[in-house]
Amino acid sequence: MYHKKYFIVFAIVLSILLGYKTYEQYHTICHTQNIIIQNQSKTLIDFIKSFRKAYQNVFLKENIEINDKTIHLLPVKTTPMIAKLFTETQNHHITIKTVSDRPRNPNNLANKFEMEMIQYFKLHPNKHYKFIKRQNSFVFLEPLYIEKSCLKCHGKKEEAIASIKNKYSTAYDYKLGELRGLIDIEIKNRGYFDILYTNFKNNLVINIAIWIGLLIIIYVLLNSMRKKELTYRQYLENKIDEKTTKIAQQKDTLYYQANHDSLTNLPNRTLFLKELKNNIQKAKENNTNLALFFIDLDQFKQINDSLGHDIGDKVLQIAAKRLKSKIRSNDLLARLGGDEFVAIINDFKDVKYLSTIASNILKVTKEPIHIDEHILYISSSIGISTYPKDATNEKDLLKFADTAMYKAKDEGRNNYQFYDASMTQKAYEKIIIKSELKQALLKNEFMVYLQPQIDISTDKLIGMEALSRWNHPQKGLLTPNKYIDLAISTGVIVDIDRMMIDKSMQIFSKWYKHNQNPGTLSLNITVSNIVQNDFIDYIKTSMKKHSFKPQWLILEVTENEVMQKHNIVADKLQQLNNLGISIAIDDFGIGYSSLSYLKQLPVKKLKIDRSFVFHIPGQTDDVSIVKAIIALANNLELDIMAEGVETQKQKDFLEKNGCTNIQGFFYDKPMLPDIIEKKYL
Repeated sequence: MYHKKYFIVFAIVLSILLGYKTYEQYHTICHTQNIIIQNQSKTLIDFIKSFRKAYQNVFLKENIEINDKTIHLLPVKTTPMIAKLFTETQNHHITIKTVSDRPRNPNNLANKFEMEMIQYFKLHPNKHYKFIKRQNSFVFLEPLYIEKSCLKCHGKKEEAIASIKNKYSTAYDYKLGELRGLIDIEIKNRGYFDILYTNFKNNLVINIAIWIGLLIIIYVLLNSMRKKELTYRQYLENKIDEKTTKIAQQKDTLYYQANHDSLTNLPNRTLFLKELKNNIQKAKENNTNLALFFIDLDQFKQINDSLGHDIGDKVLQIAAKRLKSKIRSNDLLARLGGDEFVAIINDFKDVKYLSTIASNILKVTKEPIHIDEHILYISSSIGISTYPKDATNEKDLLKFADTAMYKAKDEGRNNYQFYDASMTQKAYEKIIIKSELKQALLKNEFMVYLQPQIDISTDKLIGMEALSRWNHPQKGLLTPNKYIDLAISTGVIVDIDRMMIDKSMQIFSKWYKHNQNPGTLSLNITVSNIVQNDFIDYIKTSMKKHSFKPQWLILEVTENEVMQKHNIVADKLQQLNNLGISIAIDDFGIGYSSLSYLKQLPVKKLKIDRSFVFHIPGQTDDVSIVKAIIALANNLELDIMAEGVETQKQKDFLEKNGCTNIQGFFYDKPMLPDIIEKKYL
C-alpha cells in the first residue's frame, strides 16, 4: 500500500516537472517568435516613419507647392502605395497601414479595432507600442504623434501651407505631441516557426513516451521490490513467529523449572508459597476452611545414605505419585525439598475428612517399594494445621504444620498430628535447649549413667553400656531423646561423645584398679566423631591417661551411620580394632546394611534393635527378623546382644533362640555409677 502511494506521488511530481519543462519550452518558442516578429515590425515601422519624415522634410525645405500633381508625392499618398506594393511582394503576409481617427483621405480612416487602439494609446500615453497575437496573425501598432513639421499641414488652418489650406478643409488644429493616428502592421503566420513547433511536438511525444516508459520501469522495479519485500517480510514474520514461539516456550519452560521440582515435577517451595497465599485469600473471600499437611518420609535418609541417591530419587518419585493419588485434583501437593512434602487441602468440611486423608497417606506410604532387586519400606509423619483455626497467614500455617509433624515424629513416627498451641511451646523449648547445650558442657551438667549387660545363661554381669544424661538446672534430668538430635545437628555431639569417653574410662579404670570386674564398657560413638582427624589419637590419649586397657572397650556405632560413610568409617574402625578395641553394630536390623560391606568391617558384635525385641514373641514378623539376625551373627561368628528386654517372655524367647546376652529394664534401668557399683560389683 505504501509503495503504491509513493509511486503515485512520484508520478504526479514527475508529471508536474515534465509539464513545467514542456510549458517552459513552448513558452520559449512563443516568446522567441514574438520577439522576432516584434523586431521585424518595429524595423518596418521605423522604415515607414523615416520615409514619411524624409518626404516631409523635402517638401518643407524645398517649399514644394502642393498641387494636383505634387500631392501624390506626399507621405499621406506615397506611404499607402509603398505599403500596398510591399504587401503584394510579401504575398499579403505582411500588411502596413497608417490610419487616423480623422484623416483627410477616407482610405486612411481607422477601423473599429484601430479606433480602439487609438483610444488605448490616448489612455496610456506612456505606452509606445502594442503587440497583439490574433488567430492567424500578429499585429504590431505604434502611435503617431504630431511633430513640429506636422504643424505645417495639420496645425492651425490659418498657419498651414497655402496649397494644403486650399486643398483640404479637414484635419487641422492638431497640437504638438497630440496623437493623430497610428501605424498598423499585421504579419500573418507564414510557418517560419513550424519546424520549431514540430520539433517541440516530437520532443513532447518522446518525453511523454520516456516518461511513460520510466514510470513503467519504476513501477515494475517497485513491484519487484515489493514482491521481494513481501517475501522477506513473510520470512521475517515467520522467523519472528518462530522465535516468539520458541521464546514463549523457553519462558514457559523456565517458569516451570523455576516453580517445579525437577525430580518429581511437583510444585516447589516458591510456587507452593504463592499458591498457599492465594488459597488462603480465596478461603477468606468464600468463608471456607483450608488445611495444610506437612509430610515427612520416615526412614528415607537411611535408604538414601545406604543405597545411594539414585535409589533415593526413585523412592521420592514413587512416594510423590502415591501421595498425589490420595488428594483431590483441586488440592495441591508440593515438594519442599529432601523428603519433605506439603499438601494444601481446600474447602474441607470437617476434621474427620482430614483424618481420612491422613490415614490414606499413612497407608499408601507404608506399601512396599520395589526398585531393582530391593524391596524397601518407608512410612510418613504428618503434621496438620488449619485455616482459620490455627493461623490466618501462610507463614504461621506452614510453621505450625511443621511443628505438628515433629510432634508426630516424637510420637514414634508413622502417625499424624493436628497442631495445637502447646506444640509451639515445645518447639520453643527445643530452641532453648539447643542454645543451652554448649553451656551445659562447660558447666559439666552431663552425667554418666550405666546400664548392666547380663549373660542370662549364668545371670552374671558381662559389661555395661554408658549412657549420657543431662542434669538441667531448671528441667531436671533429661534423657538423650530430648537433646541428642539437637546435639548432632549443632555438632556438639562430638564434645558430648568425648566427655562420655573420658568420664566412663575414668570410672571403669577405678573399678579395675580396686580389683572389681565391671566387664566391658560399651560406648555409643557417632560417625561424625569417628571421622574426626584426631579421634584415634584422642582414644589413645584417654586410655593412657586413665590406664584403661583396649580389651575393656567396645565402641558401638549405629548401622545407618556406618553405611553413610562406609569407606571412611571402615578404615577408622580397622585402626581402632588394631588397637584391641572391639566394634559393635548398634540398632541392627532397622537400616539397610549390605552384607558384603558388613563382612569388610572389623565388627565383633551385633545388637538387635529394641523395636524388634518389643514385639516378641507375639508378632510373627519381628520374631522372624530376630531369628534371622541371630542366625546371621552365628554364621558370621559374631557376638549377639539384644537391647530393650523388659519381660520374662522376651528373655525366654531370646535364650531359647541362642541370644544369651541382653540388656534392658528386665534386669535394670540405667543407673549412676555408685548405685550400680553397690548392686553389681
